Amino acid sequence: MLYEGVAMTDPEEILRQRLMYQSKRRGTKEADMIIGQFAIENIHSMTREELRQFGSLLEESDPDLMSWISGLKTPPDYHINDIFKRICHFKNILLNH
Repeated sequence: MLYEGVAMTDPEEILRQRLMYQSKRRGTKEADMIIGQFAIENIHSMTREELRQFGSLLEESDPDLMSWISGLKTPPDYHINDIFKRICHFKNILLNH
């Protein structure tokens, strides 16, 4: 089966699809909106390392994730990476329009 010209047996493409699904089904409306829209706009251009970072963030609970993204709490050092910073920037752009 092909998706945008890529065989669905490609492990990286399967990972992208799984992360996309997890991004849109977070559990809170705010997380669905921010994380889901970020994934829609960015997941297909993420490197393997960025996919790993994004997947690691998605393993966290919505309350923790959203408090980190909103700046209410500081995330653990292992989550302060390029993807986390891009999500924070994306959230600011999304909510200021």
